[in-house]
Amino acid sequence: MNALLQVLLDGLLTGASYSLMAAGLALILGVVKIVNLSHGAFFTLGAYVAYVLHQRGVENPAAAVLLAAAVAFAFGVFLGKSFINPVRSHPFSVAVGTLGAALLFEQVAQLAWGPHPLSIDGGRALVLLPGVTVRAWGLISLAASAALLGGLSLLLSSRFGLPLKLIAEDEEVAGSVGMDVAKIRYLTFGAASAVAAVAGVLLAPTGAITPTMGRVPLILSLIVVIASGMERIWTIFLLGVGLGLFSNLCAYLLGPEWSYILLLAAISVLMILRPEGLVAILPARDYR
Repeated sequence: MNALLQVLLDGLLTGASYSLMAAGLALILGVVKIVNLSHGAFFTLGAYVAYVLHQRGVENPAAAVLLAAAVAFAFGVFLGKSFINPVRSHPFSVAVGTLGAALLFEQVAQLAWGPHPLSIDGGRALVLLPGVTVRAWGLISLAASAALLGGLSLLLSSRFGLPLKLIAEDEEVAGSVGMDVAKIRYLTFGAASAVAAVAGVLLAPTGAITPTMGRVPLILSLIVVIASGMERIWTIFLLGVGLGLFSNLCAYLLGPEWSYILLLAAISVLMILRPEGLVAILPARDYR
């Protein structure tokens, strides 16, 4: 029983970070209106920043979060301004370009740190029950994910988030009222990239750090965004947590290889049955 509780607890902490990454991807889809296949590379970047700091004796997660966010934001803004904005009207070019950027980062990471899995310590373990423990990094991960998602939700519901909402709704109207749409797009891309890097930092101690570790979180984030309909931040959080719990539970009961098989099968069925999203509000029919 305690082993199952440990699995569920780990799934909760993992799912919270996945929801953070998914929120950044949803922001790009909503405002920039592209599918960013390099999102997983920024996740990997955050994990490697945490590793580098850990190797230098800096074990404070806050330091890794801040540095990873700053580095990812700078790279995200550069990519958004130099590539995304000029070619975003050509979806195929965007898909190929962002995938190429992700593969390029994987090769650079392999050259810098090697292909072998790396790891960092999650900090002091706190015993909740016999056989059930949670590390300090895990608690910080859950709190940071909830805080960042809460901040994003407040931003989008306040007047400061109106430019993002207006651009997501109608770019021409936003431009006609004097908004610098191109600048807001690449800044949004940079901010979402920073959020993905933070998720990578928060999940770094939970598994192996490898150049290709961002691929699975990218797929899982796309699943969350498709299911949530890209509109409700707290729905993204709940779905991300649910995804983490479901994934860990399948791995515990059936085996690790079944976890992603069942997830992908479930999302395939979901896309067939409800392509508009699991919680999207369908327009009412008028029978008059």
